[in-house]
Amino acid sequence: MDDIINISRRQLVKGGATSLLLAFTLPLRPRLALSDTSIPTPTRLNAFLKLDNNGKVTFYSPFIEMGQGTYTSLPMLVAEELDINIEAIKVVQAPHGDEYKIMFGGTRRFTGGSFSIRSSYDTMRSAGAAARSMLLEAAAQTWQVPVTQLQTELGYVLHSSTGRKLTYGSLVQQAAKITPPDNPILKPPSAFRYIGKPVKRTDSKVKTDGSAEFGIDVKVPGMLYAAVKKSPVYGAALKSFDTEAVSKLAGIIAIEPIPHGVAVVADTFWHAKQALDQLPVVFEASENEAFSSANLAQQMIARLDEPGITAETKGDVTLAFKQAKHVISAVYEVPFLAHTTMEPMNCTALVTNKSCELWAPNQGADFFAEMAANLTGLPLSKITVHTPFLGGGFGRRFYSDYAEQAVLLSKKLGKPIKVIWTREEDIQQDFFRPMTVVKHRAAIDQTGSISGWHSTLAGEGPSGRLSRPKPNEVDNSVVEGARDQPYQITNKRVDWVEHKHPIPIGFWRSVGHSFNGFITESFVDEMAYATDKEPVEFRRGLLSEAPRFLRLLNSVTEMAGYRAGIQEVSGVRYAYGFAMHKSFNSIVAQVAKVSIEEGQANVHKIWCAVDCGTAVNPDTIEAQMQSGISTGLSQLFFEEVTFAKGKAEQSNFHNYRILPPNMMPDVAVKIIQSGAETGGIGEPGTPPTAAAVTNAIFKLTKHRIRQLPIANIDLSIAVEETPG
Repeated sequence: MDDIINISRRQLVKGGATSLLLAFTLPLRPRLALSDTSIPTPTRLNAFLKLDNNGKVTFYSPFIEMGQGTYTSLPMLVAEELDINIEAIKVVQAPHGDEYKIMFGGTRRFTGGSFSIRSSYDTMRSAGAAARSMLLEAAAQTWQVPVTQLQTELGYVLHSSTGRKLTYGSLVQQAAKITPPDNPILKPPSAFRYIGKPVKRTDSKVKTDGSAEFGIDVKVPGMLYAAVKKSPVYGAALKSFDTEAVSKLAGIIAIEPIPHGVAVVADTFWHAKQALDQLPVVFEASENEAFSSANLAQQMIARLDEPGITAETKGDVTLAFKQAKHVISAVYEVPFLAHTTMEPMNCTALVTNKSCELWAPNQGADFFAEMAANLTGLPLSKITVHTPFLGGGFGRRFYSDYAEQAVLLSKKLGKPIKVIWTREEDIQQDFFRPMTVVKHRAAIDQTGSISGWHSTLAGEGPSGRLSRPKPNEVDNSVVEGARDQPYQITNKRVDWVEHKHPIPIGFWRSVGHSFNGFITESFVDEMAYATDKEPVEFRRGLLSEAPRFLRLLNSVTEMAGYRAGIQEVSGVRYAYGFAMHKSFNSIVAQVAKVSIEEGQANVHKIWCAVDCGTAVNPDTIEAQMQSGISTGLSQLFFEEVTFAKGKAEQSNFHNYRILPPNMMPDVAVKIIQSGAETGGIGEPGTPPTAAAVTNAIFKLTKHRIRQLPIANIDLSIAVEETPG
């Protein structure tokens, strides 16, 4: 595939008059324009596919590439139905604007929630199929033959009875005059050339040879650099700073206040950072100085017996517990987590009295454009957001705080300003994965079966922070993954107790599923042991009405050679742990092989089976499962942000540890093609991982892990089982 580039809205409409521009809407109705000097503007325009008369195809991706393979999988969908060599497609990042929205409902376009393929699968295929249909009709008119006599083959229209053929490029002008089909015919899966087949990543070359441009690589003529420092206590205002103390340092251009902080602008980032490190800064006192995460955890735990807001209910949970022969309960706790993208937050802004340009690694260009318009007073038509490659996103780059700083500084100084956050600023000024506590209770009836399951979650979620739920409305970003379980338990209820706090929280890879996958699947194991059943067999007995889950369970346990008991090989004791979870419309089941060495868990291998409905690119799916598992292991072993006196206590990788390469186990992935509705891939690998490991740890140690992370826990083995 050709090189990948970014394009602004302004550049897009400046093109020549020799191309055919395909736009498609919801409900899908492709439109063709002979020239791309004027963009069609239907009410809900989603994306563009441009065919030039030289045969080149340009795909304007409505979603950004941040390592998840979007720039490969989306063109595969178009190439499949257009019937063109995927190598002939150039991928261009679409600019912000209504024309490119392709989300489920929603008013803004963003990349996250594992939405890219889910929301594009049918639309992108239909766009390619519509274009192919119009090209076939154009050839039929040119040759004066019935369209039923024609076929396509990788960029050509063929008339097999006469041996004639025409390139797609030669048919562009004629095709532009044809009314697009309302419901183009799509290929049956049996005819797929690309979908379901491994295709190499389109961005591998540029990321390998160093030519890929990330936000931190952007350079603009006359650009200055800014280092920033916000109050370490959240919400505290800037009181003062002593400019004179650093006035003689090299390269300083300006020292400016920013919301809740200060920025040093200099000719290089090094000069800006050196000055900022030496700049005396005083912040106002804040009521948040009394905040600590330890106190927050205790406060939330104390509220777990409150009634809360009901997120899910079926049957009569109260009666089930009243009639129970035995009740078990457990409280789980997960900490705040940082995103720690390898590329720290950065943005370059150029603000004039007529326009504003941003070069911002982001997960929602529409959000960033609206922010810039609000800060500058300019109309959206004068805002351009360039989206380079992202050195990691994980939900952090939904938030535009770092870009706001660049816009404000550029507006004030009249120069292009590049803001770069240090790793310390990046960790301590994050929008953190929220701390959450959960209490699970299970009622066991006279027959020894689970008759009731009650879950109460306490905390806040990022969705609620963005748009406060109405009274008695549940924040799904907290309870997702706790409700809608596949297990057939007659009486079940999930409640949420909202507990507010001052710490900024945000979306983190797999959001609420990231902790509910661990907590829920751990408690399912607890229910199994409480009813004297082997954990996998216990689940199997509760999945009779969930065939997709049951198929995955059987597949991954067979794949792993799962054993219920402890195995011993050459004096090393191993156990297999199991967990499964549905998120973003995909189901993932995992088996972890674990041993305990010197009081620490050692994960030797993880087997993973995934059902995402229809698999587009198996290579991408396998990579994202491996990546998601590494994230799950990282949060299991190491990741944690604690707060004392209103400040984050972690600041860099020396005290905010992430999974090192030598702890990443071998991962085997099996893709199950169920034909169900297409699911996401970027996040579903994470939720079950921690539980698969901790369920194995319990087998080995009888130590039930209910609080993360575990790196500092001594998992001394209590030998209570014999190998078998």
